[in-house]
Amino acid sequence: MSEIDFTSTYLHLEDGPPVRQIPVTDDFWPTIDSRADLHRGRLITSFEQDADWTVWEMHPEGDEVIVLLRGAMTFHLDDGTSTESVGVTAPHGVVVPKGVWHTADVDEPGQMLVITWGEGTTHRPRDQHPV
Repeated sequence: MSEIDFTSTYLHLEDGPPVRQIPVTDDFWPTIDSRADLHRGRLITSFEQDADWTVWEMHPEGDEVIVLLRGAMTFHLDDGTSTESVGVTAPHGVVVPKGVWHTADVDEPGQMLVITWGEGTTHRPRDQHPV
């Protein structure tokens, strides 16, 4: 057992053992959508967040859990019929239901822990659906 740096490593929770550590190298983000090995199970990571998100994202196959460890953010959730904004301060979080588009504004820089269902995750530029 060793310490894990969640800012540079994902944990991949599949349907059953084992938990895999996935290093976040320079090619991780450009290839994440084509990584079939990450399409089932959940990814866990931590992000420093000091700027508003530049994209909307949506997870069609599972809910996403976002926990603020430090700071404050306003999450914007679009279910296709309405957009709801939710202010969150550490140590609280949100559960984003599957199929709901979401983005966030940073009210106070901080850090978040994210547990994401990866299969089918879709992104679109934030300016395609302004808050």
